[in-house]
Amino acid sequence: MIGVFLQLSRILPDEYPLTAGVRFYLGDEGGFGRLLDYGMIAPRLQQLYEWSAHELQAPDLLDCVRDGVLTYAWPFEERGVWQPPPSFPVRMAHRVVPPERRG
Repeated sequence: MIGVFLQLSRILPDEYPLTAGVRFYLGDEGGFGRLLDYGMIAPRLQQLYEWSAHELQAPDLLDCVRDGVLTYAWPFEERGVWQPPPSFPVRMAHRVVPPERRG
């Protein structure tokens, strides 16, 4: 599945290190990539990092996320950088496949 994902165009930048700002890459991201990133993965980031830290026995992974926001590239206070433009498919994904509520 990872191979299929990586072969899709416009999901990942063509080269690294990145040379433009994050808004450039978010704007260039295709609809399917945006749906996966913001409709399915982003609402579950905290859970994903907590699970990974536990399974890998790597508690330092939890330093990369705070309240469901990635913190390894930008400080938590600049979390707005991760907000994509409004998208109907992303809103629908949130409704159809909501993340597990935690109590």
